[in-house]
Amino acid sequence: MRSMKTLLRLMGAVTLSTVAASSVVACGNAKAPQLNAKYAVLLGWYSNETTSNINQKLSKDQTAGKEKEEITIDKQSITTTNFKTKLLVANNSDPSKFQAKDVDAAKFLADLGFKSGNESQDYSQTDTAAINALKAKITSFEAGKIEANAGKTDFNVGAGTCQISIMDKDGTDAKSIKDYTINTLKKDDVGVPAEVASLVIKDNLALTKDKGYKQGGKVLTSLPWATGKDKEKRLYDSLVKLFGKESLIWASDSNGQNSITTYPTSGKAYLMVKFGNVKLLNNYLDCGDLPGA
Repeated sequence: MRSMKTLLRLMGAVTLSTVAASSVVACGNAKAPQLNAKYAVLLGWYSNETTSNINQKLSKDQTAGKEKEEITIDKQSITTTNFKTKLLVANNSDPSKFQAKDVDAAKFLADLGFKSGNESQDYSQTDTAAINALKAKITSFEAGKIEANAGKTDFNVGAGTCQISIMDKDGTDAKSIKDYTINTLKKDDVGVPAEVASLVIKDNLALTKDKGYKQGGKVLTSLPWATGKDKEKRLYDSLVKLFGKESLIWASDSNGQNSITTYPTSGKAYLMVKFGNVKLLNNYLDCGDLPGA
């Protein structure tokens, strides 16, 4: 009997250990809970309970040697949020004291741990000062799905998500009070064609022998970046990586009607850049008179 009890006790310990290990894994992969849309409206992050105000955009990092184009968000609309202004109002009888702006503000503040007041009762000076010190920090961002828009002249970015930490203060020693997930606004017409046009310009191209150009030879299958244009090349390459497969279409006329697979012995070459089905230059780029063989 004693042996049986010992065996059952050991089996129970194994079961508890298995459950505990599974729980740790699940928590590690879980995202922060979705912020109540009513609270997001109070903070100005949503315009209504279904529409985010957090814009996605095509952002350019021009740090020397690390140039990159990527989809980012309007961080300032989050990081500059003044929680006291958004959530509290002064007591009409005593402007030095503050109450919650409304019932939802009081519930949100209680969720953050501030329970000394509500929409009809003043918060303590300690809580008021702590609410005033709150800062929002972005811990991660996931862009929405990237796809060509209906006109196939640019790209759309669907609604994404953003992980937010409500910090107790600003600075390196700040601590997170609560973590949330919020939605970002979908973005139409990101502006990729304009970005490509700013990088792939005639002065950036070098139709020379050392870049692969040869009259009567096959047209270039990659852009012949001129010497000293490393920054533009890195930015362009990051666009290709972000938005999809690149194709270069060469023509002997500005309308692109006469495509070429080998360079003519005279005249001009016109270039069109496409990412997938999206035409990235409104008109074929005039590469000027072709150089001699």
